[in-house]
Amino acid sequence: MVRGLAILLALLLAAPCLAQDVDHVETILPGPEGYDPKRPAWPESARLTTPAVGWGNDLFGGLPTWTLLEVSALACGACRHGFEDSWVRLPDGLVFEDVAPRLWDVTGDGKPEIVVVESSPDAGARLAVWSYADLGGDLTRLASTDFIGTPQGWLAPAGVGDFDGDGQLEIAYVDHPHTNGDLVLVRLEGERLVETARLPGVTNHRIGDSVIQGGVRDCGAGPELILASLDWSRVLRVKGEEVKDLGPMPAQGLTVPPC
Repeated sequence: MVRGLAILLALLLAAPCLAQDVDHVETILPGPEGYDPKRPAWPESARLTTPAVGWGNDLFGGLPTWTLLEVSALACGACRHGFEDSWVRLPDGLVFEDVAPRLWDVTGDGKPEIVVVESSPDAGARLAVWSYADLGGDLTRLASTDFIGTPQGWLAPAGVGDFDGDGQLEIAYVDHPHTNGDLVLVRLEGERLVETARLPGVTNHRIGDSVIQGGVRDCGAGPELILASLDWSRVLRVKGEEVKDLGPMPAQGLTVPPC
């Protein structure tokens, strides 16, 4: 029971926290219990802040797009009481078009990176992974996908895990979740996020929602994705290339059901 409670609390703490005044969105993921501050810096919180001006693509019901990514990390014990902060501002013409940053381990080293959606008004969205440097606290864009190429086109991150069972981590997202809805898996290869699989006809976001729905669960046989059918009538489980219909969409919307 204690272990289950600890996992639940960790999931709640990792969830995006929407500020009431909507001047930022933040994700908090505390370092593991007993984390040695002499080890490499652990990003504990990531915030998108400083709303963009003049961005006309309102997907999130009034939630703005952002120009600044800020990260706070647990660092060496002598560094500012154990924490240090870093930030990066996107160049003109790009915004963070996202409901919140994600603290996901993409490299498999046990420490989270920061996963966000970046957008260009002409080229649409791309998925980007930012890394918090162990020395100096600099934020560096570790890798990204190509822009999806559709003006104001968007993508919705779904989760990270070894979804195809090959022993390597993939990031899952839904390309154009409001129209064709392709589930895409990408893998970190050098400075690129390279597509490894694509499956049509799913979604995890509706225009006007300030959250991305569904997510990842593991029922003992590896991670699987919980998504919606494109018409939002059915709950779907995707594992590898297998899609299973879990039943009609519940009244409360798409959540990750128990195993």
